[in-house]
Amino acid sequence: MMAEPTEIQSILGLDVSRDTVTLCDGRRHTVTVANEADALRAALQPYRGTTTLAVCEATGGYEDILLGVLLELAIPAHRADPAKVKAYIASFGKRAKNDPIDARWLSRYGRDRATTLPRWQPADPTQQKLELLVARRLDLVAMRVQEQNRLKAPRSRLIADNIRDHLAELERHIEALNAEIDTLVGESRDLALRAQQLRSVPGVGPVLAPLLLAVIPELGTLNRRQVASLAGVAPHPKDSGKANWHRSTTGGRRQIRPALFIAALAACRGDNPLAVAYKALLKAAKPKRVALTAIMRKIITIANARVRDAVRHQNEIGKINA
Repeated sequence: MMAEPTEIQSILGLDVSRDTVTLCDGRRHTVTVANEADALRAALQPYRGTTTLAVCEATGGYEDILLGVLLELAIPAHRADPAKVKAYIASFGKRAKNDPIDARWLSRYGRDRATTLPRWQPADPTQQKLELLVARRLDLVAMRVQEQNRLKAPRSRLIADNIRDHLAELERHIEALNAEIDTLVGESRDLALRAQQLRSVPGVGPVLAPLLLAVIPELGTLNRRQVASLAGVAPHPKDSGKANWHRSTTGGRRQIRPALFIAALAACRGDNPLAVAYKALLKAAKPKRVALTAIMRKIITIANARVRDAVRHQNEIGKINA
């Protein structure tokens, strides 16, 4: 059983690289081991059953073996946002950097924030696969846009056939990913229910629905302000003293905002309540950009509410049947 935040008494900082992991248990002494399951298991065995919290950074997947071993040994872990750790270190005015130093900083970061750090939990395999498929689709779509731009360039006539061949290949791969994503969502009862609710929102189509499922798996568990902030469409204040600046929408998960913009355009051109709201905003002399942002925010908040209600209803039915 993993220790609760209030039970944590020591912090283990772990700096992860491709080949090695450097451990620091709060003292200046550090040890470096291979980033392999057997080596990590041996190094972490003494901490099994203790009130220790392990803190590492997200490294694009190199931390997966470490997190798996920590889960196996029942050692609670936190996978930290590298930007937050970097800002924490910068707040002390420190610049020195190597693996042992980073491990010590991670230990100190965990010590100062142990009670507020969320514990890492392994992702559902289906959800993890969906995230990888959607991320790959985004990559291929970006490549397609780049190739389309190259094809339009005046000096690309000599290689136009090569570019067209690559575009055709990209299209085949994107279509194959679309089919695989649809199959994956359809085979999962939970994902299928969520996708159905998302598709019922004006403007949300077959591309945006799986994107939302992959990038914001928390849909249905957040309030309207939280989900708007995650989507990057929440107006944040920027005031100081007597100065009151226009509120701007910043931050959020970068993949969502461009897709929500397309969804808002589609919704505003249809015959639905969002189109009516958009016209009302324009009639009230709101700039089109501001009105579209408001519709984007409505789309994500409606999607969040519908998923929440559907999941809650499904759970109630499950309890009755049980």
